[in-house]
Amino acid sequence: MFTIDDIGKMDYNQLIGVVRETNRPPGGVRSIAQIAQNGFLTKDSHVLEIGTSTGITAVELAKLVGCRITAIDINEESLVEARRRAEEAGVSHLITFERKDATDTGYPSGQFDMVFCGNVTSLIPDRDKALTEYTRVLKPGGFIGAIPMYYIDVPSDQLIADVSAAIQVDITPLYRDFWIDFFVGGERHEYWLQDSRFDNIPTDEVDRFVDDILRRPHLAELPADARELLEKRYREYMQLFRVNLSQMGFTTLLLRKEPADVEPELFTATVL
Repeated sequence: MFTIDDIGKMDYNQLIGVVRETNRPPGGVRSIAQIAQNGFLTKDSHVLEIGTSTGITAVELAKLVGCRITAIDINEESLVEARRRAEEAGVSHLITFERKDATDTGYPSGQFDMVFCGNVTSLIPDRDKALTEYTRVLKPGGFIGAIPMYYIDVPSDQLIADVSAAIQVDITPLYRDFWIDFFVGGERHEYWLQDSRFDNIPTDEVDRFVDDILRRPHLAELPADARELLEKRYREYMQLFRVNLSQMGFTTLLLRKEPADVEPELFTATVL
């Protein structure tokens, strides 16, 4: 049972494990389906998911494809909820949830057909080391599925400070070109991508979402003061993210691991 002191010490990433929020990657289930389809996943594939949070991507991949997933996160509270969801969905036999560091997984080299990292790389302090680890554990010919988020509009300094405090990561405003240049290079070749922009969601729609989340029966077991603080902080976080995401977009990106000396494609084409 969480106390008011416990809730007061939690950042957003910990609170979502308490409220059991479905923490989807940018683009939600559509992005998951696109990566599964364009990355040629089958029931024989083995996927490593980085930063599984409450498990929605791992569960969706298991349901859509029937493949094996090893899903890692550093937050044990989120992993508890992820395991519960996998059990509830009837796919726990396909998913292994482990508490591990994305920069040093300990898995053998060339083990996975795909590494799915969503947007979590932006939250890792040593992102270069993380990307090296993704590449190391990936089989030759395998795919990295990334969905980096970035600013389309220039954010205010106050917004950046507020979001940094909420997620406990000192963020620097980054833009699309940064992430493409970051992921593509060496053995990682651009294979497929799609750009999107987040919708500007009305404040009352966010409030309705929060109200629905907070009506979940397990939260009624919290002490009254802890529940009151949880409601206040969770609502503030979600309204903050509404403002932040309205200025952002994301790219659904697949990178294929191939020899570094393969030259890039020259005569590309744009879908009309």
